[in-house]
Amino acid sequence: MPFVDTTRIRFHYREQGQADGLPMLLVHGSFGSSRWWEPFLAILPEEIHVIALDLRGCGQSDKPADGYTIEEQAADLGAFVAAIGWPSFDLVGHASGAAIAIEFTLNHPHAATTLALVDPAPIEGIFTPLEAIMVLEQLKTDEALLRQALATLMPTYPLDVPAHAAFFEQLLMDAQAMAPAAFTAMAESLNQWNRFSDAKALTLPTLLVWGDQDHIVSRDAMTRSLIAIPGANNLEVIRNVGHCPMIEAPVALAERLIEFVTEDYAEFDEVRETAAPRTL
Repeated sequence: MPFVDTTRIRFHYREQGQADGLPMLLVHGSFGSSRWWEPFLAILPEEIHVIALDLRGCGQSDKPADGYTIEEQAADLGAFVAAIGWPSFDLVGHASGAAIAIEFTLNHPHAATTLALVDPAPIEGIFTPLEAIMVLEQLKTDEALLRQALATLMPTYPLDVPAHAAFFEQLLMDAQAMAPAAFTAMAESLNQWNRFSDAKALTLPTLLVWGDQDHIVSRDAMTRSLIAIPGANNLEVIRNVGHCPMIEAPVALAERLIEFVTEDYAEFDEVRETAAPRTL
């Protein structure tokens, strides 16, 4: 699996599909890595050229002591895209990775052709109290608690299946190997991040996907994001799935995303022209 050096850090990423295929960039969430997309990648056709990167502090990417705010990681994403030479692509973000994708898109409005937000962090951010931050801090050294936390993210994933249990152990090891700062920095950043009013600039075709058994992101939060983003015209609900559709229901997620990125979006031109401009 390849690495790329950027102006910010060295990134590790997973890549598959035809070099001239439809480019798609996948951004994982907190406690994750590019490995979280493996079940989803196995479903995608070769005609989609997909890259899933390890964010700062995660997987095999560099693990510096700082630089973990949403704004800084959106800048990381910009550096990564410049390094791989993609002028445009379909952008998919999961959970807190969706906040990074949103921030990136607001600051690079012509880079993403479409934007898909899978069980995303709320568009207005989310308050994490100090007691919860302390629990996140504890996850650095408490394997049992970390195991429980990851299982909570994917409640419908049958861990009694040997192959699933083995994959889950890999996810657990990846989470344990994160940079220490990564355990709490995203939650602390989401305390300050709020793009609800700025979301009016997101006029590109946007898909919102939510698992109805998600105990992390509520249906109300998804509805507020839907209302805030002009390019989002529907909320796709995947039944009997938790916070991680790419692991719990990769076929259902792939079907929705493939249909979404291959649609004809000529009708969005009028929305883009009439939406209030944003100075960047």
